[in-house]
Amino acid sequence: MRKTKWAVRIVLFLCTVWVSVMGYRQVLLAHSDETLDLSTWLPKKEIVRLMRYHGTDGMKITQDEAYIFRDDKWVLVLKRDRG
Repeated sequence: MRKTKWAVRIVLFLCTVWVSVMGYRQVLLAHSDETLDLSTWLPKKEIVRLMRYHGTDGMKITQDEAYIFRDDKWVLVLKRDRG
């Protein structure tokens, strides 16, 4: 009987730790998606959204414009608003 109580407590403790770690990880991932990448002016969410919308696996992002590769040429899909 005593061993079962300890086993239950250990399992509950491990579950609590696991849920806490997974929750913290999700918060970090959500935060990193909202922040700007230092090499680009577009947030990661916007890049993924554009790639899914246009059905492409690659993008070229310059200082003021974003392009997708379509039919052997780069097509402008987004221009930076500096206003």
